[in-house]
Amino acid sequence: MAPSERSSGRSSGAEPTQPARARDSGGQAAEAASVTIEEAEAPPAAAAATPTTPAGPAATESHGNGLTDRIDGSGGGQPLAARRPQFMIATRTAPGLQPLSADVIAKQFEDVPDIEVVRTIRPPRPLVLQGLGLFSPASSGTSPGPIICAKMAVDQARLLQAQAAGGATVEHDAPLLLTLDAGAAGVSFPNPGVVVPQADGFRATIEVRGASGPLEGADVYVFGSIWPVQGLTDSSGRATLGIAGEGPETIRALYVKPKLDHWSLWLERPGLTPGGVDVVEVKPLGDSLHGFPAQPLVGWGERAMGLDRLPPNYDGAGVKVAIIDSGAAQPTHRNLRRVGPGLSVVGPDRKAWTDDTIGHGSHCAGIIGGNTVANGGGIRGFAPAAEIHICRIFPGGRFSDLVAALDYCMEAGVDVVNMSLGGGEPSQIIEERIIRAKEMGIACIVAAGNSGGPVQFPASLPQALAVSAVGKWGEFPADSYHATQAIDGFESRDGYFPAKFSCFGPEVDVCAPGVAIVSSLPVDGFAAWDGTSMATPHVTGLAALVLAHHPDFRTAFAGRDARRVERLFQIIKSTARPLNLGDPGRTGAGLPWAPSALGLEAAIAPLVGNPAVSPESIEALRRLLALVAGGSGNAAGDGAAAPQGSDPRQAAGPGRIWFNPPVRRGPTESLSPQWLPPTLDLRQLNAMLQRVLR
Repeated sequence: MAPSERSSGRSSGAEPTQPARARDSGGQAAEAASVTIEEAEAPPAAAAATPTTPAGPAATESHGNGLTDRIDGSGGGQPLAARRPQFMIATRTAPGLQPLSADVIAKQFEDVPDIEVVRTIRPPRPLVLQGLGLFSPASSGTSPGPIICAKMAVDQARLLQAQAAGGATVEHDAPLLLTLDAGAAGVSFPNPGVVVPQADGFRATIEVRGASGPLEGADVYVFGSIWPVQGLTDSSGRATLGIAGEGPETIRALYVKPKLDHWSLWLERPGLTPGGVDVVEVKPLGDSLHGFPAQPLVGWGERAMGLDRLPPNYDGAGVKVAIIDSGAAQPTHRNLRRVGPGLSVVGPDRKAWTDDTIGHGSHCAGIIGGNTVANGGGIRGFAPAAEIHICRIFPGGRFSDLVAALDYCMEAGVDVVNMSLGGGEPSQIIEERIIRAKEMGIACIVAAGNSGGPVQFPASLPQALAVSAVGKWGEFPADSYHATQAIDGFESRDGYFPAKFSCFGPEVDVCAPGVAIVSSLPVDGFAAWDGTSMATPHVTGLAALVLAHHPDFRTAFAGRDARRVERLFQIIKSTARPLNLGDPGRTGAGLPWAPSALGLEAAIAPLVGNPAVSPESIEALRRLLALVAGGSGNAAGDGAAAPQGSDPRQAAGPGRIWFNPPVRRGPTESLSPQWLPPTLDLRQLNAMLQRVLR
């Protein structure tokens, strides 16, 4: 799509509403268990898809450009109909049951005109051997067979499930999502049934400029009182938006998200000029990151997890990591040249795993396995020497594509799988694949989700390690969108906060940095993104280091089985540092700490102790111990609501309006002495003080 087409105004908030209803209600019909698949009625959608000629005068549609289309089927248009849902039919063998043949089922489907077979997924060789008891015998007592993906009406799928009698599982092949965001900060969407225009509407042109001039490809969102409007800047840095039903006084916020190398901008109550051009300037990443990208960067999330405290030879060599995502810009990005091999599950070209049109997979790959380059800088990932496998399933990924990607991981002998994705509904077929993967020693680390609600599937599975997201004040500009991601009243003494978009609940195992995470994007740029999708690769990268360098996985847990995965998860959770943000469901066991997870804490801790300590140092230690134990004057304490000003607008400062009261930002000064090493916690401080005082 040309930039001029993509920058035109569109009411993006209305787009997800109707298709969601169509998917839920399309083809719903009464069950008819007494008939065969061939006798099931065609779905209304299928019947409606056939163009018909109306009896009366042909209806027309004007496009406002002098062109008019007939919509009677004779002028290029056709009646809009609901899409047919897609289903997975997973055959299986079980004791006492006659196995169903996938080939026979697929052949029968060919004789039904309103069923379309999309593809058949054969089980990988390790899974076949497992089912035969020749490799890590399965605990379920069943052997999975091929999976048929087919489009059909809901009533046909229900009938097939009833006729299968336990020999097959029939499930909706639901779309997978990279994000389930609850929406912009302070912005709620109205009920479309009661929406009325607030004004006559107007056109606004936003010009986005960076340090070197206009920025092409920046997303521009205008939030009014009804629906948000979205545009994309063209080569002149401009996006013109048609804002219906609004006036300049009803616009609540402007959000600008540059494509590469700049911080986002969040401006509340923008003074837009109808028919004019409003210029906004965004800051380069290097303004805050001191010479980046020319100078190599270890991100704030990596430092928060202690990566900078590890010896340089702790690099993940010998471990295989798979990233199931949108691909990776391996041929073009300076920090991703060592990424690969991989495959593309979607599309006809299996080698298209390097074609990352979204950038999501490249961002995750940089966090896990980014390699800095001489004279080129960039980012350093957790495990730059690990073998990074890329499984491309986006855009357009479904549950069946996730099955195929997990099968690839089994074939390739992958150790850790990163899944920064989720679905809106559970799947028994996916659950069984993840169980089988665990039995083969494959650890699945999954994003908790970005809806701000309960943990989404498949992170909700007990066999996966679910990761939520936290942010930290001081790691992003105050006028960026990242500054809106904190939950009011939740903040640790050192500035950490739970991200308001992050899913939460008892299923959360650990949290990780997921706000303002800078990583790689195609073609050879960088961006700061938010999401549990960004938090999860931090934990995946640490898991690769633990498997490569922790002594347990060279001895008692060297075998590829479920015990290995359980031990890995146990180490990550037991060595995490609790953040005490007031709700354990938001952080789980806490923020993973690499030196402890790798068994190096004892090797590093003596650096802060010295047997020859002066009386002044003893007194300083006494004061520090009392300071930490007493909470350092933070009346709210960890996890308690931070005090709020009576007027949030006054608290925000002149010219800055907040939709929500601001939380306290950053640590109190008395709790951040520069000489306090990051590995020193209260227990170490007590032990060191006792040694000194003896």
